[in-house]
Amino acid sequence: MVDTLSGGEAAVPVIIPAFKAEAQLAKCLDHLNRQTVRTNPYIRDNSVNNIYFTAAINEGLRHFLKSDPAYIILLNQDMYLFQNAVENLVAFMDRRPACGIAQPLQVHQKDTQLVICGGGLQAFPFGKHEYGHISQFQDAEIPWANGACMILRTEMVREIGLLDENMSFIGSDSDYCFTARARGWEVWRCASASGVHEAGGSANITNPMLEKIKLENMLYFSRKWLSGGIYRQLSIEGPMMTTGSVSAIEEKLAATAKALGK
Repeated sequence: MVDTLSGGEAAVPVIIPAFKAEAQLAKCLDHLNRQTVRTNPYIRDNSVNNIYFTAAINEGLRHFLKSDPAYIILLNQDMYLFQNAVENLVAFMDRRPACGIAQPLQVHQKDTQLVICGGGLQAFPFGKHEYGHISQFQDAEIPWANGACMILRTEMVREIGLLDENMSFIGSDSDYCFTARARGWEVWRCASASGVHEAGGSANITNPMLEKIKLENMLYFSRKWLSGGIYRQLSIEGPMMTTGSVSAIEEKLAATAKALGK
């Protein structure tokens, strides 16, 4: 069974975790409505019952996995895809059967020639991204894709499972990409697809509660990945991480999280 809209046309599933930003969500949906292919949004509104980003994504994945779509797109409410982005992402995945995850280019809201995320670089302790003029970006394999917008191959999701909800707010995107790559799937950026990404909740550095959650997420990420050799092989920063340096970062994260919890 494939999700369809009126007229019988197959629609690309899109999961949007929403939270207290109605104007952003409306703009996001408006851009989806302008796509050159049809989409089928699943909106998990966290404004009242907040289950955080990762659990909201997993709820949407469970919903769409009941049917049989080829791909599922994860999309932040503050990510506004340009008109041909979904079509190009689907075509990109069709051409690369080994690609389990791909992301579009994320461009600056005031300068669409400036890419602010063309793929993940360092993942720990906090994510760093490739950036620069749009002309320098081509299709390429990347260490990990940013969760503001990712397209997932459903075959891969069925194989490796859902996102790890122990990272409720941040880290689950890089974790999922490393898990996919460890299982033999590729992660790519698609340079022919792009959209504007506004500053979102995960970038908020003025909310102590969110900061505490982010620190705890990264502590879990560290305990899961950095003690083993697989991460050193898959990540940018892995070869430079020693046991001592990881322990020092963990201690700093734990102390800061504890102070924020007082």
